[in-house]
Amino acid sequence: MKKILNALMVFLFALGIILTYACTKNFEDLNTDPRIVTEDLIDPGLLLTYVEWRSVVDAGSYGNGTYGCFCGMDKRDDDAPFLETDSPGEWNFEYEVVLNNLSNIIQLIDGKENAADLVNKKAIARILRAWSFSKLTDTYGDVPYFESCLPKDQAVYGPKYDTQESIYKDLLKELKEAAAQLDPDKESYGSADLIYGGNVDKWKKLANSLRLRLALRVRYADPALAQAQLAELNEAGLITSLVDDAYILNNTDFPDHLNPRFYRIVNYSTIQESVVTHMVMINTLRNDGINLDPRIKIYADTVKAAWKGGLSPNGYPSEDWDYRGSPTLGMVTVEYKYPWGANTVSEIADFWRVPVVAPAIMRSSEVWFALAEAKLAGLLPASFTGSAEEYYQNGIDESIEWYKWFYNLTAPQIPDLMLKYIHNAAYAPGAAWTQADVDKYLNHKRIKDDEVAAFKGTAMYNLTGSADEQLEKIMNQKIVALYPDEFQGWCEYRRTGYPKVPIGPDQAALAGVVPRREPWPTTEETINSASFQEALARYGTDSRLTKFWWDKNPDAPHEYVWTAPSMPTAWQ
Repeated sequence: MKKILNALMVFLFALGIILTYACTKNFEDLNTDPRIVTEDLIDPGLLLTYVEWRSVVDAGSYGNGTYGCFCGMDKRDDDAPFLETDSPGEWNFEYEVVLNNLSNIIQLIDGKENAADLVNKKAIARILRAWSFSKLTDTYGDVPYFESCLPKDQAVYGPKYDTQESIYKDLLKELKEAAAQLDPDKESYGSADLIYGGNVDKWKKLANSLRLRLALRVRYADPALAQAQLAELNEAGLITSLVDDAYILNNTDFPDHLNPRFYRIVNYSTIQESVVTHMVMINTLRNDGINLDPRIKIYADTVKAAWKGGLSPNGYPSEDWDYRGSPTLGMVTVEYKYPWGANTVSEIADFWRVPVVAPAIMRSSEVWFALAEAKLAGLLPASFTGSAEEYYQNGIDESIEWYKWFYNLTAPQIPDLMLKYIHNAAYAPGAAWTQADVDKYLNHKRIKDDEVAAFKGTAMYNLTGSADEQLEKIMNQKIVALYPDEFQGWCEYRRTGYPKVPIGPDQAALAGVVPRREPWPTTEETINSASFQEALARYGTDSRLTKFWWDKNPDAPHEYVWTAPSMPTAWQ
């Protein structure tokens, strides 16, 4: 990041020289051009750096429980997830910060005399633009697309809401064309590209992998479209290894560049968090209760209640929990909250709270699980020779390797976190930790080969059962692999109905029903009234429970009977 800031300073300094020279040597030209900063002076690389950082890092998913409670990743104790609310954040961010700038990059390149030499820069912007629009339409459904983010002289001030179907078809076209446009012999972004350093081969794999993601997203709405897209892909052209994962590391050069969960500790002088582990993730990772999935140690800590396995201070008998996750409760009376209080639920492990983590667009494990699902559904062409089980196992293998990689990234940061904050008397009661305590913690948390081997010897590693049972196993493992990308987890839940998420007797507006979308911003009804009303007429209601085009799986969500326990008083 320091190199990027230095590059920006050099650019601004050079721009100052150019403008100074223009004032003294080309005064007439300056006066005849009303624009001080002309398009030929703007470096698309600086715009790309800004967009990548803002979209991947600033707006990245760090596991705060907002959408995680809908897909079983995690949950917030202070949240009310089933309200009918206005959610303009994603709308404003994607249009104002991401899409405008990416569209500007494309328009700038199209206007240059050497545009043919800059095809890689344009293609990369197109790929990111497709990713951004996919998140936007996956949040709201129909949104302004074809008439949005146009050049100033073509601007439409009341852009129509395009149907999600038309948007998806164009996104798939954009990704296909952008991948074909990439040319390793042409100029790229180099270090201005924070994701791949301008490596066009990796960008091509990301474009193809995003096509795979979007093709599966539409498979219940338009199976033929999904199959046609998959027919044009091949295994070698996808992200199938960690070395091709699309992510950016946080940076310690400036507070706003840190992992926000660490920044909260420093900025607010507290180690308390409202987000905790979820029952779905914990139960999946606990496996058979004997051979635990070793990834559980990276995801969660063991239950901290000192009286577990005996009687609580109030005389309640408790199980001897190792790991325990919370259900999604919603707005419930305190009797339904008591069973999950008093340190009886596992906290998220501190690896996720260090200064530098790795927010991502896509990882290889997601690709393998997508292939497993596509193979199971009969959507893959014959060129994909692996079985659904082989792809499923590859997904687990890649996810385990990623969790190991994540441990190696975060473990060197743990001593500082533990000794200065988490186990320091200034922040937490109790005896302060020593370096020996930290070493013991890290040794325990490290994923060991014998643990992996024992886990792979269990039924969880094999893809068996009915088609629905196999799909459920794929999706449960995919949620583990996607963590902490809650938004993608929510998309997968809406699309497939899995995982089966335990929900309490919520008393809010949605009555415990997981939202299918977010409502359009209320400001749209005023500033873009005609287009808003046209879209509303198609949807009928602008509700969080209104389904949009690709949400066509008749079995989603799957029936799941779960009775929330209650207690008349707290554990203690």
